[in-house]
Amino acid sequence: MRKITTRGERKETRNKVIIGLVLVAVMVFGTIGFAFFSGSEEEKVEKVDYNGVEFILNENGLWQFETQNFGFLTSFNPKDTENISVPVFMTTGDYYRKPLFFLGQGRARQEIERGLRNFASRSQDACIGDYEDICEKDAPIKTCSEENIMVFIETDDIEISQEDNCIFISSPHEEQIRAANALLFKILGIRGV
Repeated sequence: MRKITTRGERKETRNKVIIGLVLVAVMVFGTIGFAFFSGSEEEKVEKVDYNGVEFILNENGLWQFETQNFGFLTSFNPKDTENISVPVFMTTGDYYRKPLFFLGQGRARQEIERGLRNFASRSQDACIGDYEDICEKDAPIKTCSEENIMVFIETDDIEISQEDNCIFISSPHEEQIRAANALLFKILGIRGV
């Protein structure tokens, strides 16, 4: 048996169904619209192409690039370091499976270590003559003729030089990372002198 409904009840039921369908349609189309249009604006990715190598600025503010079948991260791109002269003649082959020694600490050292970790067998502190006042305690004494050594010196001007297998990076404290990146780009063969 069916319940007897009045015209007013039928109209009320019909209105409720219509309102319900409208709300469902709004929710469905809102979700679809959000899915399609929320990502429609292309994110602007900062890129630099330098000598055939593409540098992309990542979300951490580091430049990532690939060369010699390895991925790298640096704080600067080569265009940021063009005004730094790098008269160094070492390549990644000079560091391959050999220890890399450092005289000096800081983020510049970390940049070089991170950049050459795929080539050098290990890294550690070292000391060379004439620089014993800035050596780490208990650092072994090494020579430039036998070992690969990076020496970081705080000075007023930026200068990078090489003596045998030692590379001297002289720069103001705030420029050490940029100077280290310039050296790294030279060793990787991305930039010239």
